[in-house]
Amino acid sequence: MKKLLITFSIVAVVIVAHVILLRHFIFPEKKTPPVEETKPADPIDNSKIPPPQDIPVVKHKYSPFNYRGAVIGDLPTVPTSKDATSGILVDLGSRKVLWAKNPRKAVAIASMTKMMTELIIFEDLENRKDVTLETQIQVTKSAYKIGGSQIWLDPRESFSLEDLLKAVMIKSANDAAYLVAEYFGNGDVYAFVEKMNTRSMELKLPGAKFYNPHGLPGDTAAEDNTCSPEGCAMLAERLLDIPKAAEFARTKLDYIRVGTPKQTALANHNHLIGACAGVNGMKTGWIQRSGFCITATCERAGRKMVAVVTGFPSYKTRDAFVAKLLDWGYRQKPVEDKAPAEATQPGNEEKNLEDLLNQVVPK
Repeated sequence: MKKLLITFSIVAVVIVAHVILLRHFIFPEKKTPPVEETKPADPIDNSKIPPPQDIPVVKHKYSPFNYRGAVIGDLPTVPTSKDATSGILVDLGSRKVLWAKNPRKAVAIASMTKMMTELIIFEDLENRKDVTLETQIQVTKSAYKIGGSQIWLDPRESFSLEDLLKAVMIKSANDAAYLVAEYFGNGDVYAFVEKMNTRSMELKLPGAKFYNPHGLPGDTAAEDNTCSPEGCAMLAERLLDIPKAAEFARTKLDYIRVGTPKQTALANHNHLIGACAGVNGMKTGWIQRSGFCITATCERAGRKMVAVVTGFPSYKTRDAFVAKLLDWGYRQKPVEDKAPAEATQPGNEEKNLEDLLNQVVPK
């Protein structure tokens, strides 16, 4: 019995020795790297997360335009100025009006309306956290029915807000303008139009009155969207200070529905972009009662200008005039303001302009 126990013990020792040899030399254990100790994550402060789009709050103070020294009425050096029913040319840096013709008259502005539509939306985006440029918006049946210049919306589709705003500013799509207005009016386009009118009063846009977000004509002239050349220039200046809005305005060609059978080109109606030095926006328009009109922004050698005209018989005559008007404007040297000090005090701008127009244009 004792010999049996000794034999068994020897066998057991041999077996254990073989197991150890096999484990460490023949089939070594795979080692995993040690897990690095990490600290618990700090709580996320949502207030510090920047919005996904670059839409800064504009801090710029927009002082009134200065009409003293402006050429009022038809411009002798550019004879086609007689075709304009109204217009203005402003040096935005100096605030000087270089040329003006009925600058504060309420005139039909057609699709230049869309500048106000875009301004309302971009300003709204500054204050909202529930909507971004990536937000998907479902096409509605009411937007689908809007005609004129369009991107042929289908109620089965949805688009990002950014694509819709591109379509509004670049292609002047009426259906896209209606859809974004409907969305930002919480389903009610007329609530959005009310925002447009309220904001136009806050900005003191001369002659501004809106009935829709796209600029299509009303049944009568009394129902057309109106603004003045000065008001359109004021809108364009604010949009230039919003990076995304300025980007869309200067884009000559872009696409939506990319990668689908319905890929759609967005060609800018502003043919001065790329054809006239420095032009970088802003918006064209046409209905019968407005004629061919445009708000054109331009920058040459750091000097920014905005030109607005309405009433031209064709887009070609309109564009040719604006190109010559801008060339003329950039040749003008800053005009020394010799007006008495009280004339430039706040609150006198309306009287100053009225007196100036009365001096040049017979009643």
